[in-house]
Amino acid sequence: MSGVSDSSSLSETISHLNARMDRLPFWGVSGGAKATLALAYFFAFYDIISIGVALPTIAKQFHLAGAALALPITTNLFGYIVGAYGFGTMADYLGRKRALQWALLALTLGATLTAFSWNDASLAAFRFITGIGTGAQISLCATIITELSPASRRARNLQVNIIWAGVGDGAAPFIGLALLGIPLLGWRFVLGFGVLAIIPLVLTRTLPESPRWLVLHHQDGKASQVVQTFETQVQAKVGHALPKPAPLPAELPGHGFPTGALLRPPYLGRLLVALGYWILTYVTVYGFLGYEPLLLGHMGLSAPQSLLYTALGDIAFPIGAAMPLLLLKTMPRKYILLGSSLVFAAALALLAVSHSGLMVFFGAFLVALMILVNSGVGYTYTSEIFPTRARASATSLSDGIGHVGGVVAPFVVIAALGMWNARGTFFMLAGFMAVCAAFIAIAGLRTKDDALTVLAE
Repeated sequence: MSGVSDSSSLSETISHLNARMDRLPFWGVSGGAKATLALAYFFAFYDIISIGVALPTIAKQFHLAGAALALPITTNLFGYIVGAYGFGTMADYLGRKRALQWALLALTLGATLTAFSWNDASLAAFRFITGIGTGAQISLCATIITELSPASRRARNLQVNIIWAGVGDGAAPFIGLALLGIPLLGWRFVLGFGVLAIIPLVLTRTLPESPRWLVLHHQDGKASQVVQTFETQVQAKVGHALPKPAPLPAELPGHGFPTGALLRPPYLGRLLVALGYWILTYVTVYGFLGYEPLLLGHMGLSAPQSLLYTALGDIAFPIGAAMPLLLLKTMPRKYILLGSSLVFAAALALLAVSHSGLMVFFGAFLVALMILVNSGVGYTYTSEIFPTRARASATSLSDGIGHVGGVVAPFVVIAALGMWNARGTFFMLAGFMAVCAAFIAIAGLRTKDDALTVLAE
């Protein structure tokens, strides 16, 4: 009988803590914690764009061509997959905060080493290390924000941080324009800029551990203390007592390897949907981001012109990250993903038929908008449809293995460029996003601002 009693008591504790979290009208974390997450997104997404910005210059200095041109991007993405799943599993076992600290350290180390690369082999090896940090922190930040947020603010909080990802995306080409002209060293400064990820690493001391994770790991006192801090900060701002917590279903701890829970219904189906979405998206996104200047060059634009149009188009990244804030409260994530995928496909098709600088700019601008709409809402969707006991593993597994699409993208783009030229390559990428839209329409799960414990059922 004591086992039944203990289980009932644990169920009640978990339910009550989640209810206390979800009744909060807004986020209760400190400014330092918010800065940690925002900067982590900034540097991760800056790194993703920066290699494409620097690659034409690196290719000339290291005499890269063909498969060698794809190698630093490919090894980076392999690192992304390894880091995402490895640190995601660590987060489910040892905590979200500790895993994020290791991920930021890997990014800082990788960026530093990359700046000192001496040939194509060392560049590829150091980009692998950088990828470990980048892949881990993107999925970990999504998990952390999801679990630290009340249900009504979960999507908004994550999307606000994605705006900082958009700023990182948008900043990379302008930093490239400013630095790549420095003989021999310019690309080293562009890729070595990521060493500043040490700033959010230091700031992680202000980041609380997820109380939802703590209570599942029998650390009730610590979990309650974190929530009490949130409640105190929120109550001081609203100036009145908080409403009584509404009853919620409990989410009990799992046993064994976290990934094991994802290979059984109902989570297996959700995992397959998330994997399909991310693979199709990433083969398109990385094909575009890694080779946009190169493709535009093959369409007749000079290197400075192609980089300038890329930079101007990338202004749209932070705008695209902010756009879902207008939709998330009223529209299910599924329909936002469906619509943005279709617009993404149309924008790539526009680039394929562009014959003027204005058309190139508009197409690149629209693509950049949709990349951040898609990825931001995609991270929200992926992080909320799995149980807390395996959320970090599920998010990192979906996003990480999804990067198989990114791994093959360089080879697909280079092959397509040889067979169909740049315009045909843009049409091919548009086709991938059209298939992605169809997949989401058929198999996507409708979610809005439901409690995490409800979505976990």
